[in-house]
Amino acid sequence: MTRIAIYARVSTEGQADEEVPINGQIDECRKFAAEKGWEVTEVFTDAGFSGRTDDRPSFRRMIDIIKSSPNHKPFDIILCWRSNRLFRSVEHRLAYARIFKRHSIRFVAMHEPEFEGSSAMFMETVLAAADELYVSQISEDTLRGLKQIAMAGYSTGGKAATGYRNVRKVAGLKPNGEPVMRTGWEIDPETAPRVKKTFEMCAAGATGPEIIKAAGVVTSPSSLVSLLRNRAYLGERIYNVMKQVDGKTRRRANTKPEDIIRKENAHEAIISPELFDKVQAVLERKRPHMQGRVQNSKRIYLLTGLLWCKEHQALYIGKTNATLNYYVCGAKNKLGDKISVCRTVKKEIIEEFILSNLKTHIFTDKRIRAGLEHLAKEKVKNKQEDDRERKEILSKIKQVEVELKRFYDAIAAGVSPDNLAQPIEERTAQKNKLSLKLAEIDRQREIGFKITAITDDMISSIKNKITEMLAASPEEIKALLPQFIEKIELDGNVANISYVVSDEQNVACYWRPQGDSNPRSPP
Repeated sequence: MTRIAIYARVSTEGQADEEVPINGQIDECRKFAAEKGWEVTEVFTDAGFSGRTDDRPSFRRMIDIIKSSPNHKPFDIILCWRSNRLFRSVEHRLAYARIFKRHSIRFVAMHEPEFEGSSAMFMETVLAAADELYVSQISEDTLRGLKQIAMAGYSTGGKAATGYRNVRKVAGLKPNGEPVMRTGWEIDPETAPRVKKTFEMCAAGATGPEIIKAAGVVTSPSSLVSLLRNRAYLGERIYNVMKQVDGKTRRRANTKPEDIIRKENAHEAIISPELFDKVQAVLERKRPHMQGRVQNSKRIYLLTGLLWCKEHQALYIGKTNATLNYYVCGAKNKLGDKISVCRTVKKEIIEEFILSNLKTHIFTDKRIRAGLEHLAKEKVKNKQEDDRERKEILSKIKQVEVELKRFYDAIAAGVSPDNLAQPIEERTAQKNKLSLKLAEIDRQREIGFKITAITDDMISSIKNKITEMLAASPEEIKALLPQFIEKIELDGNVANISYVVSDEQNVACYWRPQGDSNPRSPP
């Protein structure tokens, strides 16, 4: 018999009258399970906890039970009255859906269609693209402001380069007369001489270990080279060249030269241009130069396990020779040209064709619009729940303030403060706790992308983001494709693509024009 766990939640006890109470949710879930012939083995309830966070006692206990059962699953299905009882955000739903999937546990919401498999993968991709679009828009606004700060010669944040220290400066006045403060750099009298010594020793021909030991400003050869190439020591401010990616600083991708901010005389120089140029010449002479043939990186064949030969019902496999990367029918590879005459397929051509079709037939305007509409509905439902919770919290804060006023009036009327110290402390703590909950609701409303109106421009922008995502690393694309494509069957010049996502499942189209010069076998 299918074993299930029921999860029920309300945000605050006062909301139980406006929503379905916890007991009502459990009763409906039990009735639903009985009709399906399922056995209820666990019931998890969280009363007075918001679904905005996953830090809920019973929810965490349920997840811990799942994760601590590696060899057997504690139940087959998690059943909720609605999905927003378990998850308030699509992000959480998709994240925990992966955990459920790893343990072969289904998630079912009584009043909603199941949101798993290829549909979940599609929604995750749309959500990621929409969220990235929102973040990029915010980043552009932030970047614009930071570029203006850098052009004025001020720091945009972070620690000053070794040899300098941050100092606050008045950069102007606000309309109300208050000063506008910015961070600049000034020479650090302790470390600046050692930085200058580092440059001088390098120019004189000292080795890296000698410089590191004598100057003491860096601890590794790579850090030493970075310091010696830093034009900040000429007094220049350079911004928008580097960025953080996955916690690592990397050169900003696709940065146009005109977008890089260079401000001369932004701060006092530690070294002269002549000394800097001399050091760059030394570094260039010491730069290791690659000799001989550069070894090719490992080739990833994206369609392995998906690409089939219709004639022989055999999988295509990836092959490489001196000049070409290509797919060859497994039967042809095993039996040779005399028995199998099916054509080989150039790797780049077929992979580009399949990715193009994936974008055309799966990530369509209609599907993306439907996905955004779903996300928008989630936002509306979450806002309604927030409004109810916010209203109740404000009511409780007002009630606490009335009680505090009564205590203070009593003290003003002659009651000893000592007699009321404890209740005043308790009410103040209660008010602070409620105020924090209210602030958290308001903060969460500002997090994540916002859908004010689903426009053609928004859909187009998300499609562009998805295109960028499908141009990720080969390893990531290879892992992604089986989520959407069930099988690709080659029949001469025609590729029959079977998609996992419902409707538009079978698409047959020419993957190369008639008369294509693609050879029968690699030269």
